[in-house]
Amino acid sequence: MRNLLWALGIGMLSLSTLAQPMSWATVDPPPNPYGWHNTTVTVILQASGGQNLRVCYQLDGGTPSCQFPPVALSISSEGIYTLKYWAEDDTGQEPPHTLTLRIDLTPPRIVVHTPIRDASYLLHQNVVVDWLAYDRLSGLELVEASAQSGSFLDTSLPGHQTFWVFARDRAGNTARAEVDYRVLCVIETVLPSGFYLNRLLPPEERFLAWKFPVLARYTRGETITIAFRLLDAQRRAGPWTRPTLLVTQVRPDPEFGEKHTIWAWLSIPYDQEVGFYKLVYDTSEREPGIYDLWLSFGDSQSERLRVEILPTKEGKEGK
Repeated sequence: MRNLLWALGIGMLSLSTLAQPMSWATVDPPPNPYGWHNTTVTVILQASGGQNLRVCYQLDGGTPSCQFPPVALSISSEGIYTLKYWAEDDTGQEPPHTLTLRIDLTPPRIVVHTPIRDASYLLHQNVVVDWLAYDRLSGLELVEASAQSGSFLDTSLPGHQTFWVFARDRAGNTARAEVDYRVLCVIETVLPSGFYLNRLLPPEERFLAWKFPVLARYTRGETITIAFRLLDAQRRAGPWTRPTLLVTQVRPDPEFGEKHTIWAWLSIPYDQEVGFYKLVYDTSEREPGIYDLWLSFGDSQSERLRVEILPTKEGKEGK
């Protein structure tokens, strides 16, 4: 009998232990390896126990709330939250559990002071990059850039360039900043005319041909010499770019004012002996009329030069 009572006592103790309330939480989605979320977080509180089983919770020291399990809590605002929860039934309550939730919904902030958006810098100019990236909540996990702050901007290639900064915070939010800028050459004239062309009309002889003034005249068969020098920030000349010449014939158009016919698209070579770019264009195959010479210097700079080709006078040789 004594053994039976002892066994019954152990059994009742075991049942009493199993019947004590117990709670647990499931976080959806789970936090990342740094313990942060970058979306709305749902916490499911569940419990086991006896009669009148309830789950109680308290968020950031607020008023406790008790409900029948399961209980779903959604937190959609960023911040760091402390959630206490416990289970209770008619036999009592368990010790509270503490769960910390970290939510960051804001991407990192990137501020670029230099380069300046759409600014122009000279080829090989020493420009110090100035930017910063920060994140006020979870902190930065990764920052990459085409040039670190305090180092020199890439001005080694002429033309349109893009500076970029990429940042990711510890919650997984990302930000990218891009700043477009131009790298230009200094264009220097080398011909006696003081112009890109070997010939230039005096101001009083220039006239308007539809939209633009005619700057030079050539007789059919004469050659048009185009020449210039490109310099970098240290005033050094070199074959820094690949300039081109586009030749179009211009005629009046009732709808658009002007109509263009493309006749040539040529590369302007660099003459190593003289140290500048030079192209000689033969006009013998061009009929008399108005033409545009579209100079592209290869660094996003360009010039549009309007010239007139005159008919050859009878008995006059083209020069």
